[in-house]
Amino acid sequence: MNWPNRLTILRMALGPVAMILMMDPRPGFRIAALSTFLIAAATDLYDGYLARRYGWVTNLGRFLDPLADKLLVCLALIGLVRIGMVPVWAVWVIIGRELLITGLRSMAAYAGVLILPSRLGKWKTAAEVAAIIFYLALSVPVFVRAEGSLIEVLARASLLSAVFLAVISGFDYCWRNRLVVKRLLW
Repeated sequence: MNWPNRLTILRMALGPVAMILMMDPRPGFRIAALSTFLIAAATDLYDGYLARRYGWVTNLGRFLDPLADKLLVCLALIGLVRIGMVPVWAVWVIIGRELLITGLRSMAAYAGVLILPSRLGKWKTAAEVAAIIFYLALSVPVFVRAEGSLIEVLARASLLSAVFLAVISGFDYCWRNRLVVKRLLW
C-alpha cells in the first residue's frame, strides 16, 4: 500500500474522531474537533499531490479517495446538525447527493467503468470543507459569536454554495454518465 492510500485511510479514520469530539460542548473538545478535521482535510490535498507527483495513482486510490471525502464531510455535517449548528435540510441535500453519486460510481465500477470526480464535485467538496471549518470555529464557546459576524456569514455562504454545487454536480454526474446509467439500468 502506497502513501497516498495510507493518507486516505487515515482520513477515513479521522472522520469519526472529529465527530465524536464535536459532541462535547467544552471548548477544548471543539478545538480538538476543528484541529482533527483540519488535519483530515489536509490529508486530502497531500495524498493527491503525492499520487500525481510520484505516479502513485492506483485504482484503489481512485475509488477510496472520494469515498473518504464523503465519509469525512458527511460525519462532520451530521455532527454539526446534532449540535444545532447547521440546518438539517442542507445536510439531507448533500448526503442525498453523496449517496446517489456513490451508488452510481459503485454500479459503474461493478460494470468495469471508472467514473472519476468532476471539477464541479471538487468545488462542492471545497465548499463543504470550508463550511464545516467555519461552523466548527463558530461552535467553540470561547470565540465571539456575534450575530452576523464575518465568520457566520462565511459559514452560511459556504454551506449554501455547497448545497447549490451538490445539486448541480449531482445532475452533471448523471448527465455526463447517462449512457453508463442507461446501460446499468436496462
